[in-house]
Amino acid sequence: MTQTPAEPRRYRLDAMLSGPPTPVDGSFRTPTREDLPLLGVLMWDAYRGTPDERDAGDGVASAVAEIRLTFDGEYGPFLPEASFVAEEDGRPVAATLVTVWRGTPLLAFVFTASSHTGRGLARRLIRATMGALAQLGYDRLSLAVTEDNARARALYESMGFVQVPA
Repeated sequence: MTQTPAEPRRYRLDAMLSGPPTPVDGSFRTPTREDLPLLGVLMWDAYRGTPDERDAGDGVASAVAEIRLTFDGEYGPFLPEASFVAEEDGRPVAATLVTVWRGTPLLAFVFTASSHTGRGLARRLIRATMGALAQLGYDRLSLAVTEDNARARALYESMGFVQVPA
């Protein structure tokens, strides 16, 4: 009998959006439905072999389906004006996807191509997201982080995200 792997443990982090909104990086653009196939490839590349691999499913097709669910409101209404894509040579290399869950913006997904990690793209995209949300009048950003994803936790905590008691 094979055992199903346990669901990864996650916890909520919030960051307050205080002070004047930072300008959105003009090199980023808003994701569109036309981006779904390339964002699926990007998500699978970014999550494969990490503690968050289950979030991307079992391949590119399931990653595309997951992103489609995000656009379709599965995790609350999609907020394109606070979601961003970074490109290189016309192809997405990193992205943030934001929804509004129970009245609070949720950083539903952040992913960076494995070939582009360590360049600060995720940090810049999250800053752009935070700036856009502040401009829209929101005062906080929430996310769920996988306990075993030390790299993501370190990034979020360095950006002022703090754990919210359950």
